[in-house]
Amino acid sequence: MFPHLKQSLVAILLFASLSPHIYAAAYPQDEIVLTEGTPINVAIAKEVTSKEAKPNDPVDFTVTEDLVINGQVVVRKGTAAVGSVINAEKGGYMGKSGKLAVQVESTTTSDGQKLKLRAAKGREGDDKTTSTMVLSMMISPAFLFRKGSEAKIAPGTVVTVYVAEEKRFRLEGETLVPVVMEATAASSEDATVFIYRPSKWPGRALEPSVFVDETELARMDNGRYFAIKLKPGKHIVRMTDDKKGYAFDMGPGQTYYFRIGIEAGMWKGQGKITLDDSERAIKEIKKLKFIGADKIKASTMVVEIAPK
Repeated sequence: MFPHLKQSLVAILLFASLSPHIYAAAYPQDEIVLTEGTPINVAIAKEVTSKEAKPNDPVDFTVTEDLVINGQVVVRKGTAAVGSVINAEKGGYMGKSGKLAVQVESTTTSDGQKLKLRAAKGREGDDKTTSTMVLSMMISPAFLFRKGSEAKIAPGTVVTVYVAEEKRFRLEGETLVPVVMEATAASSEDATVFIYRPSKWPGRALEPSVFVDETELARMDNGRYFAIKLKPGKHIVRMTDDKKGYAFDMGPGQTYYFRIGIEAGMWKGQGKITLDDSERAIKEIKKLKFIGADKIKASTMVVEIAPK
């Protein structure tokens, strides 16, 4: 996306919560309403580098200014915000630059409630197809750094994030008290993950293993694909090396595409995994055959379905 920045990091912030939400048509006048999509500025609290990080490592953020609604502080400056590493790739080999992607997940309101956050003002994935869309939702020159060949996010780097759920409050004296909202049925529809390996001549006989969390799914042979269904929530899709993968808080009904390749160089045979664009992935998968039964390690998880 930035071919002229060969040694640069694109640090991408996205947020866990792709769940649907229903707004109330009207609010009582005495209620203070924190609406979905409200912006909040947060800053990286500690340095994060591609040399040390791996998927799902925690990342600390801090709210940089009070969030005030109708004269009341709903989120205080200095409040901790929680995030994690999505993907990290070390730099250095054959001049390759490091890569690093992180997500911010939540902070805390002034009355102690957990508040979900995300990268975009609107809901990502309304078309139920995410993949690289969620990683390209916020790409900013503010997150391009150079330090040797490793990607780095420096302490104090500020980014605007957005509230991912509605909260309501009322005042009792000078105390902010949460208003219990009517429960809405959260979607429990599974997330869908497609994993595919385009047919390539180099390394065609090699079959790297693909995992989700701690489960080996399959030995990925050349020119094949498969799919899995996962319950909404955080999952790590990875190779045998747990640093080669992606940690996502997957939303209900969302679809993700991962391309498998063979790592070039002296350590050939190690697989590499890349989160892929849905349009390109679907075209590629339609050319491929479903993975052979003898390559499947988790027969209860692997399913044969076609991408839409």
